[in-house]
Amino acid sequence: MRVGVNVALLSSSSTGVGYYVLSLVRALPRVDPSIEWVFLGGGPELRDIAGSNAEIVAAEVRSGFRRTVWEQCVLPRLALQTRLDILHCPNYSRPVWCEIPIINTIHDLSCYAPQPFFSAAKVAYARSMTRVAVRKSIRIMANSEFTRQEILRRFPIDPGRVAVVHHAHAIDPGLNDRQPDRQSPFLLFVGTLEERKNIVTLIRAFSRLCSGPEIKHRLVLAGGPGFGWPKIQQAIRASPFRERIVVVGYVSREDILELYRSADVFVHPSLYEGFGVPLLEAMACGAPVVCSDIEPFREVAGDAAVFFDTRSAESLANAVRRVLESSCLQAAMQQKGLDRARQFSWDQCARGHCDVYRGVLSMRMPKRPNSVG
Repeated sequence: MRVGVNVALLSSSSTGVGYYVLSLVRALPRVDPSIEWVFLGGGPELRDIAGSNAEIVAAEVRSGFRRTVWEQCVLPRLALQTRLDILHCPNYSRPVWCEIPIINTIHDLSCYAPQPFFSAAKVAYARSMTRVAVRKSIRIMANSEFTRQEILRRFPIDPGRVAVVHHAHAIDPGLNDRQPDRQSPFLLFVGTLEERKNIVTLIRAFSRLCSGPEIKHRLVLAGGPGFGWPKIQQAIRASPFRERIVVVGYVSREDILELYRSADVFVHPSLYEGFGVPLLEAMACGAPVVCSDIEPFREVAGDAAVFFDTRSAESLANAVRRVLESSCLQAAMQQKGLDRARQFSWDQCARGHCDVYRGVLSMRMPKRPNSVG
């Protein structure tokens, strides 16, 4: 079986979907070397990541419109030339026409949210390509049961066409053997600084916390600016404790892990998500997690996090204060978080992908006629 994966978005994406694709490039050839893996649209640097039993079809792929043109015009031809049995497109974007059967991963339906989380142009494109993916792809992979149910509620399709394959984290358990640096206490958020992540509510909650003399923490925001960034800037400037809010932008993987390990509390206040990889990473690094009370976060974190009313700065402030004021609660959350994070691995995720690939191939293979004795 020859399985191709479109990895073109690695040319521009350093956020969640890009991390997912890179993790698959590492894990798929390792968990099933019997499959012939073909990664299309990546650079030559992927050869060291994917290993010797994978073929890299390098391509000069840009972001935005140029990548869209490549996916629509070049990718279908490469899929044929490389004799693929299946092509996996790891987000909603896919060729409208392709002779090779396509599997799509859909991470969420945030483009259909009542509140706009993206520009009008991006919403229109994402909706149109999501409709194409749901209508034409031979299988859909959802990263959570929540996302699967969202797809089934919005689109009239056979439930058997949508499989759940949970994402994961790649934190080395040995990382926690070293003592973190907690000389300067802080709360941490990791992710794109955009409206969907509910950063304004986080800033307001932090200001409430700082009004109490017992809270000496900083708020560290790690991530690049996204849709709605001016509103976040305005909220930071309006905070009486703005000098304690630190925006570090994009940081290296090594620095992100050190931030997780050193944070007193990791806070994820998102309004809408399909999964929640940062929750798993924070828990795997031993950070107590406070997060918004939304279905996918309940699915990912289980009883290992403290949840708060998503739209309420007061509820968020109370949740963080509750954790900070109880060393017993912190210790219990750290242990529960480590236990929960162990249930999710990229090898397990990759095996789930392989199960879907093999299921599609077995469905498409012609049935052999019964022999006559």
